[in-house]
Amino acid sequence: MTRRRLVVVGNGMAGARFVDDLLARGGAGRFDVTVFGDEPHGNYNRILLSSVLAGHHRPDDILINPLSWYAAHGVTLHAGVRVEEIDIAARNVRGADGTLAGYDTLVLATGSQPIIPRIDGLMAGGGAVRDGICVFRTIADCDRILALARHARRAVIIGGGLLGLEAARGLLNHGIEVHVVHLMPHLMDAQLDSVGGAILERQLAEMGVQPHVGALTTAVLGNGHVTGVAFQDGRTLACDMVVLAAGIRPNVELARRAGLLVNRGIVVGDDLVCDGVPDVHAVGECAEHRGRVYGLVAPLWEQTQVLADRLSGQAQDALYRGSRTSTRLKVPGSTSR
Repeated sequence: MTRRRLVVVGNGMAGARFVDDLLARGGAGRFDVTVFGDEPHGNYNRILLSSVLAGHHRPDDILINPLSWYAAHGVTLHAGVRVEEIDIAARNVRGADGTLAGYDTLVLATGSQPIIPRIDGLMAGGGAVRDGICVFRTIADCDRILALARHARRAVIIGGGLLGLEAARGLLNHGIEVHVVHLMPHLMDAQLDSVGGAILERQLAEMGVQPHVGALTTAVLGNGHVTGVAFQDGRTLACDMVVLAAGIRPNVELARRAGLLVNRGIVVGDDLVCDGVPDVHAVGECAEHRGRVYGLVAPLWEQTQVLADRLSGQAQDALYRGSRTSTRLKVPGSTSR
């Protein structure tokens, strides 16, 4: 049987897991698999980034599929190559380095990107954040945060959700005074009610993390280097580094430019096919299914299993009907779920 050309755009938790699931179901007999990944290394466990920040793991420790894995499994990986264009009519994708890859089946697993809040003094020229300010999303982000932490005395984390609190706990291990600034009235408001949020705040304060809830950050202060943040009520808080953990949004611009249906995410049906476009699929944080976008690992992997079942031929009628979700905060001393 002539093998079809399968291109996967995204080598993160969803894209790489889909490839793994497909190969485990004998998909190598059906497809020549090509993967594009923005980052210059293999797939890693993004959940453990907070452990890297805390010093419990090295970046190599959290790799799931190192670069050698792809070659050993017959997968062509374009590491560090962002896809800039999808041509649905011609059935090909083009990478930023000029690589052109044709496909018979396309899987979009473009994930999410950090939300950069509108705060005065945040951005430098060229669309990048200023020195002394970091986002927290990738291994490279961890490297930048750790480099700043070597010389910092006080850090402000903007965002009191799961990621922000895990970043805060990681920085405590480096002897830094850590403050968490959160817009809503209590921490982890997407998961906890006000009573649970108050309990969590007390636990964090006992550990040394200082929460500031109901606080809107309006500016990062300092000329040349970060000296503090300012709040809408006129208060200021001195610091010498800022970490942005204000949430994520699906990476959908590539799909939108290609003409695919996009709401908050790339719209897919129960078959995980992009609306009205056969042979083009989306999974993971970039996909919107029945009006929902999932930012947790378990639903992503449920989607990849269904799609691997369908494309491998093991269960061509498999359907994804949505997921039930729960979260757990990986901070010692906390049992928030």
